[in-house]
Amino acid sequence: MQRANLWRWWWIVLIGIAYGQSAPDAIRIVQDELGFGARALAMGGAYSGAADDYSAIYWNPAGLAAIRKSSVVAELSHYNFANQATFRGNLTDESQNYTRVSSIGFAYPFQTYRGSFVMAFGYNRIKDFDQNLLFSGTNSQSNGLSFDFDGTIYDFDQNVYQLEQVSDEGGLNQWSLAAGVSLSPNFTAGATAMIWSGQSDYQFSFRQEDRQNLYNVLPGDFDSYTLSRNLLTDYSAIGLKLGGMFNLPSGLKLGVAVGLPVNFHIDETFTESDVLIFDDGFEDRIDGDPAVFEYEVTTPMHFDAGASINTDLLTLAGGIRYRDWSQTEFNINNDFLDDPDYVGLLQENSFIRQDYEATLQYNLGGELYLDGLDAMVRLGYAVFPSPLKDAPAEMDKKYLTGGIGFRIDRYVSLDLTFLRGSWEQESEDEFTPGGTLEEITTTKLLVGLTYSFK
Repeated sequence: MQRANLWRWWWIVLIGIAYGQSAPDAIRIVQDELGFGARALAMGGAYSGAADDYSAIYWNPAGLAAIRKSSVVAELSHYNFANQATFRGNLTDESQNYTRVSSIGFAYPFQTYRGSFVMAFGYNRIKDFDQNLLFSGTNSQSNGLSFDFDGTIYDFDQNVYQLEQVSDEGGLNQWSLAAGVSLSPNFTAGATAMIWSGQSDYQFSFRQEDRQNLYNVLPGDFDSYTLSRNLLTDYSAIGLKLGGMFNLPSGLKLGVAVGLPVNFHIDETFTESDVLIFDDGFEDRIDGDPAVFEYEVTTPMHFDAGASINTDLLTLAGGIRYRDWSQTEFNINNDFLDDPDYVGLLQENSFIRQDYEATLQYNLGGELYLDGLDAMVRLGYAVFPSPLKDAPAEMDKKYLTGGIGFRIDRYVSLDLTFLRGSWEQESEDEFTPGGTLEEITTTKLLVGLTYSFK
């Protein structure tokens, strides 16, 4: 009974600090948004000035006006996230695979007396939350973990073996309806209306063990402590993107697009469970009741610009995306202004202003037509700068891309794409002081099939 009382007192303290969203949680919603489209991504995402197929619904809707045949598009992706984590000199390598439908949609050009008018509709997955982290080691630093028993504090905080595992699965999707129209012989315009939806399933597990039997005096004879957390998040929003494209002499195209600010409605369910085990095998276990939270995050508008030059055999393209991350903002319902859990979200807005800045993402790509094989070979490169102020260059996400496209017959084409991303990051939480260095490598394979009608 005494040990149960000790544990229950600690649980009350712990549950009060267990949940709390912060500035990075708001930033990450649309951070490093890759987009979709096997051809577009094989060219490094340099597509705002080159888009001329169904994927223009995302990159630049003005490019839809270049479509001459009705088409149906389907695309699958296979994603691998590999994380080499170093904690207290101990290296742990963890890898996970995820296979999903990334796009399905169609484009339909209407008959016009002059120019063109094309509409498109479809489902597209434009961002993955998928990631994982696993590390372990003996930590000599104190993490402050302690328990109060009858007014006496018993530490269980240092020179312990620690193991932590984090995983996140999910992503953001768009149901989009778009139109592109030729307004003059050399200028097209377009707009995409979209319904955003998505989910993130975040799992956190921490275990601490007294492998050296340093904590052996009653009642503080602790053997191990395990904490499990789950945060299930649902995202929903509506959005609008506008674009324009200039068709200039000598095969030169210039494209611009703007994505308006998006107000995400977020519903979260948080659960937590803990178990404290003593040397004699006695266990104190408590499963917390689910906590439900509801709030909004406004993500800033972004500006895309790009150019491409096209010949019969070669296409070269480049593009940029500008977004000011410091304009990201938490919003809560007025009914919750007196709730300290929600007021803390508003306080995070000041940290967003202080710690984040505007970034200029850039993308480069090219496509070579192989006449003898009736195929296209593609290469690309992209850099997604970290939005954190004064972040080292190692935190920038860099992607090498490539792919090949085949015309199987007059109706069907097949596109295969490969992306490889790499970056570094450091992570630290209240349980594992000293931090962890992560070296991350991602690979993504895309298979796209397009059926074009007569």
